[in-house]
Amino acid sequence: MVATLRWTDWSWDPPIVAGLLVLGLAYRWLLRRAPARGRQPLCFWTGYAALVLALLSPVDAGAAYLFTLHMFQHMLLMIVAPPLLALGVPATALGWVYRRPVLRRAYQILWSPVVATSVYNGVLLLWHLPAAYDATLRDPLVHAVEHASFGLSGLLFWGVIVSPSPRLHAALGVRLVMLLASDVVNFILGFALAFAGHPLYAPYAAVPRLWGLGALEDLRLGGALMWVMGQMMYAIPLLVLLSRFLWRRGDRDEPAAPSAAA
Repeated sequence: MVATLRWTDWSWDPPIVAGLLVLGLAYRWLLRRAPARGRQPLCFWTGYAALVLALLSPVDAGAAYLFTLHMFQHMLLMIVAPPLLALGVPATALGWVYRRPVLRRAYQILWSPVVATSVYNGVLLLWHLPAAYDATLRDPLVHAVEHASFGLSGLLFWGVIVSPSPRLHAALGVRLVMLLASDVVNFILGFALAFAGHPLYAPYAAVPRLWGLGALEDLRLGGALMWVMGQMMYAIPLLVLLSRFLWRRGDRDEPAAPSAAA
């Protein structure tokens, strides 16, 4: 059986629509109390658009039939929307969070490079185990938990890396290590899926197929998408941070100008 997917196949799941509306209204409320600088609003609303694309557009409808579209959805939720949303939060708002004792204690536990990197990559690997992945396709509640964990772990990880507040992000070299480690995990998982010898996720063998892709072809294409798209998305912040690292090192190594003779 062959399925069809149209550009008009948007889903309007009330809880998701309500959640997105609350997020947008909360950001507008935040900007009235903590003015943003430069391109922060643009970053936030671009990340917001990525969430809409992932959760409401035909990408979501097609993810039930095609592993490749499901992987694209996961990439949007983990490595596209979270860094943009984190970049859009004003530094003054983050400073307010840090000054609250209860929130500061939570920050000290969660907002660390080791915890953020472990949680982020652990969530990615956990949900791609066949038993966990199959459960998301069979149970809408489990699927919602999966998507929420992708978004929240993504915000934690990328917040440590891109936060505009010096108190809330790690040292530059540490952030480079976080990105490299996560890039390697994404590469290994994507590579394993792209070269799988048989279908790994049973529900995809029982649903109508989109675009004439068989279950194994679909799995391999989805793995290749994760592999290639992940490498590209991690390369951007890696190059930005590496250029800053080399620039700072060059400034330190540059000899001071000799003082004028008296």
